[in-house]
Amino acid sequence: MLKGIFRLLFVLSLSTPAFAQPQTFNLPEIVVTASRWDEPRTDVPQSLTVISRDEIESRGTPFVTELLRTRSDLFVVQNGGAGKNATLLLRGGNGRQVLVLVDGVRVNSPSTGAADLGGLLTDDIERIEILKGPQSTLYGSEAMAGVVNIITRKGAGPPKTNLLLEAGSFSTRKASGSLSGGTERHDYRLSATWFDTQGISAARSGTEPDGYTNTTLSARLGYSPSARTSLDLNLRYAHDRSELDDFEAGVGMVDALNWIQRRDDYLIALRGTIFPLDNYEQSLGLSLAGQRLKSEDPDTLWNNARINTLTRQLDWQHVVDLHRLTLSGGIAYRREAAENKEVFDEAVDNKAGYVNAKLRLLDQNLILDAGLRYDDHETFGDELTYRIGALYHLRARDLRIRANHGSGFRAPSLNELFFPFYGNPDLRPEKSTAWDVGLEQDLFAGRLTLGATWFQQRYRDLIQTNFATFTADNIGRARVKGLELTAAARPLDTLLIQSSYTWLDALDVDAQSRLPLRPRAKVVSSVEYTFSAVSLGADHIYVSRRFDSSTGRDLSAYGLVNLRGAYALTKALSVYARIDNLFDKDYEEAGDFGTPGFAAFGGLRVSL
Repeated sequence: MLKGIFRLLFVLSLSTPAFAQPQTFNLPEIVVTASRWDEPRTDVPQSLTVISRDEIESRGTPFVTELLRTRSDLFVVQNGGAGKNATLLLRGGNGRQVLVLVDGVRVNSPSTGAADLGGLLTDDIERIEILKGPQSTLYGSEAMAGVVNIITRKGAGPPKTNLLLEAGSFSTRKASGSLSGGTERHDYRLSATWFDTQGISAARSGTEPDGYTNTTLSARLGYSPSARTSLDLNLRYAHDRSELDDFEAGVGMVDALNWIQRRDDYLIALRGTIFPLDNYEQSLGLSLAGQRLKSEDPDTLWNNARINTLTRQLDWQHVVDLHRLTLSGGIAYRREAAENKEVFDEAVDNKAGYVNAKLRLLDQNLILDAGLRYDDHETFGDELTYRIGALYHLRARDLRIRANHGSGFRAPSLNELFFPFYGNPDLRPEKSTAWDVGLEQDLFAGRLTLGATWFQQRYRDLIQTNFATFTADNIGRARVKGLELTAAARPLDTLLIQSSYTWLDALDVDAQSRLPLRPRAKVVSSVEYTFSAVSLGADHIYVSRRFDSSTGRDLSAYGLVNLRGAYALTKALSVYARIDNLFDKDYEEAGDFGTPGFAAFGGLRVSL
């Protein structure tokens, strides 16, 4: 823990002398995930992280997973190289306890409960909002450890065309394009991305590269018949092909020469919004999110499967703004279905109602937030969750103090309920309660911002394998506590230095051992320099030792250095390059799975 703090202080010491320059004026950043309506980020009591469009373009990385790795409070576990299955660990929670949304639509798999982030590309993403701690009050199941909301781009202004071409290590190629525009009455954005790589071996000891190809198409269309009504249609389709490796008992991961997985993901979402009164907003959302997965391996029997999943959602929300008091609430319906060919074909329903209130006092320096939700699930019955939070602005000292407490739950996945000889239809939901306190301090007219958050979370009724019956059962408990430190310094208008440190103590209460794959410490530091037509950046990511229960051993600590740069040749044309894993470090995110060594990529962007 002390080593991480020293790293943070060292980065700050590089920039402290130059803080006397005046601060530039910026409009407040607007977020939507914390309350499910637009609000300034400075008014959010909950612990919230945002990855902006500017940062996405600056980093130039093709996958969402690579963006999430640059946050010390998030840990990505990927089973191999580009495009391979990847899940997110957040505040001690596993991938099934983190809810992932695309424009507010849940994309967690009904069969496994987790969202596979491995194939999500960044080209049409506007920003990513990460809301930490239990958020089931607004979002229901899976939002035990937090919510990741991936918000896509909308069109605006005169018609614009964007093109991108990229190539690099591992025979990687990428091409993407978009057409966008908009007026007061309508907006549109159409985009297409193709990504292909020979890749690396998914097995750490393997010698055969495992390739990956992804084609993603998206359309976001908006129409406003009047100033009080709007419609937003979101269409997404992605097809990918991934070569995989296999597990051999007593050996570990080994090359599988013919195992191919093909997947089709699709999302259709329509949301209508009306303002019956100036201070009353009503919105109705309908969505379908589905996946068709085909796994084929002629060399085995067990690697062959056809799995189709579909999630249907309806959400009717109301927001009333009474100046000092904002009330929101609604009803939600969700039907999750999964068909595992020749194994099972099942579906479950969930109905819910929720309310939330945000009160502003003391000249809006004190913000109080509270919410309550009731869920009625088809298999286990009802569940009640809550959250309360407070934010106090001590404006004379440029200090913000936050505190939150809440509960969350996760409904059993369809695999856990119905998979033959393992599923248990009598399962109860997993549950969590948590609290956090934090502060954020601006210094030197906003040139330096320091933050600290202490959190603690308890999980109970965790669904695990009961080795007395070899079926799923509610037998697990966990306790997680941690500290998050952040610092951002802008000694010059052209220079941004950031560092963050997360210390995590994640304990399996029953076994009295650390939860697997949770690093005790992670430190991320970055430097970004932008001047005229040139931008340069560097990151250092340090991850401490973790225990991997699947291999029964510790995974070594590692540190990675990544570099990036871009040069604008004209207003319409720019070139860029990046280097990942500059020093060719050998490391593991998941035991026995491969990770990329030194890699270099370059490309050009055209905007017309």
